[in-house]
Amino acid sequence: MKRSILLAAAAALTMAMPAQAAAPARDMLSQMFLWWDAAFKRPDGFTPEAFRTYFTDDATLTLEGKTVIRGIPEWVEHFRKIQASGREVEIVVPFKDVFQQGNRIFTYHVIRSRGAGKVTCALAAGDAVLRGGKIASIMLVRTNLDEAGLKAEPDCWTQ
Repeated sequence: MKRSILLAAAAALTMAMPAQAAAPARDMLSQMFLWWDAAFKRPDGFTPEAFRTYFTDDATLTLEGKTVIRGIPEWVEHFRKIQASGREVEIVVPFKDVFQQGNRIFTYHVIRSRGAGKVTCALAAGDAVLRGGKIASIMLVRTNLDEAGLKAEPDCWTQ
């Protein structure tokens, strides 16, 4: 069910994409994930001040319909915990598809990770809502790719 929803969302995003979508990342969500990828590699990368550059103080993250983060302190805690796990994680930017309509940014992208001898890769689709030029919420649905999907998706790591 989740996979069919993700695929339907990705198809809708692809059909709605403007022709210039392959241009360099200029939207706030892409810019935030470019920062996030760099911050993940630094032990001091995830600070409240850094998150406030991109997020409102009450920003939320909803994954698969469940809100998992509310507010800057939880953003910091959540991503420091992932960082401390020893896994390497990266959001692939530029996104496969991205477009902005008013205060909403719609995306379809790849999340790849590896660690402890295991490689995983997921496709994610969703949207971000902006308020005052910052991200007020992100809602994503994700599906992990199986071994065949890992080999077929050029943005996934294979080792």
